[in-house]
Amino acid sequence: MANTAAVPAELEPSSEELATAILEALAAVRAAPVGELCEEMAAAGGDLEIDSREAEAVIAMLEKRYGRTLAKVEDLEPECLPSIESLAELIYRGWPSGRPLAQSGS
Repeated sequence: MANTAAVPAELEPSSEELATAILEALAAVRAAPVGELCEEMAAAGGDLEIDSREAEAVIAMLEKRYGRTLAKVEDLEPECLPSIESLAELIYRGWPSGRPLAQSGS
């Protein structure tokens, strides 16, 4: 699979692509099938709450996948549990100003 290749800054993913990548990463973090998470999302009205530790793990996985810094832990407000949608918005908003990762090894 070519998913692990770094994405150049000018090739910003669409919000849909980013939401899919977040869902795939969350499935890996939870060790659950993507289909199961999709069913949970549908039952919850189209979004899925995730806790801050899951969000941190998802961000780390996406940073490795895209080869750039996407968000900081400080970006997650501790008083509210982020959702897939809010995490996608946070990362997507920060994409143009994102910095390349300091280490680009795999």
